[in-house]
Amino acid sequence: MKGPDPVLEVANLQTVVRSGGRDLPVVRGVSFDVSAGEAIALVGESGSGKSMTALSMMGLLPAAARVTEGSVRLSGRDVLRLDGLELRRVRGAEIAMIYQEPMTALNPLMRVGAQVVEGLRAHAVPSGDARSRTLEALGEVGLPRPERIARSYPHELSGGQRQRVMIAMAVAMRPKVLIADEPTTALDVTIQQQVLGLVDELRQRHGMALIWITHDLGVVARIAERVLVMYAGRVVESGRSGDLFRRPEHPYTAGLLGSIPPALGDKRPALLQIGGAPPDLAALPAGCTFHPRCPQRVAKCSQQDPALEPRGDDLVACWVPRDRWVS
Repeated sequence: MKGPDPVLEVANLQTVVRSGGRDLPVVRGVSFDVSAGEAIALVGESGSGKSMTALSMMGLLPAAARVTEGSVRLSGRDVLRLDGLELRRVRGAEIAMIYQEPMTALNPLMRVGAQVVEGLRAHAVPSGDARSRTLEALGEVGLPRPERIARSYPHELSGGQRQRVMIAMAVAMRPKVLIADEPTTALDVTIQQQVLGLVDELRQRHGMALIWITHDLGVVARIAERVLVMYAGRVVESGRSGDLFRRPEHPYTAGLLGSIPPALGDKRPALLQIGGAPPDLAALPAGCTFHPRCPQRVAKCSQQDPALEPRGDDLVACWVPRDRWVS
């Protein structure tokens, strides 16, 4: 599902984590692309591999993890093949990330303005320009009185203000690709909507490609044009968000959508539940990894793992077509 002129192309990305003397597969053959100005979402339960996919792309994996196969091409260059110095030049300048919890991502002993300046200086922006661009970035993300904010320490700001500082740091160099790893999870609903609107506005204003990582399909409906649904480290469905919400083609996607409470109405139906729990990465089931939890499974599901293949306008990894589902 290629968009016009992809700025980022991920192909067959595979990542493992060393644990108990074994390599556990946390990202299993993930492939996708995203074009300039486009917004896509990676969706799935905790442990589905969303964040590990992002960290693999950024070269920020923990010491126990490593990429074993695949490519991440940013404007034609494979980021995975860059040396440490080249990767530091690309990271933050061409591809940047907003993290979930700004209190752990920001240095509590540095004023926030100094932290934004530090990032700009790391990319050879002169000191005077770095200071002016810091105030410009803080103002662009809607922080009032940027000079006062720049002089503040993280603990002196609210959660929403800290997240806006993180967004300012991420977009200050005008990256081509912005990855947002559940940046609204710790915020209340009102602030969450403000941050969503801000990131979407910045994407459109600067023509950035946006990869939004979330378990919240309500967020996806607002911000993403395409959705990749992940389960046990792989993509099981990919499609345009409107089509996917109207007619999910994978039972896991249908289960996620069925667990969203309706926004309106006095009589609310009981929410659907996906039975069981995500699989143990040290003992993945044979066949389709979702089949032990799947209400649509057939015998073949426990024997062969389906490939991600076209089904209508979607890509789906499932043996059972939607028109053969049991209610």
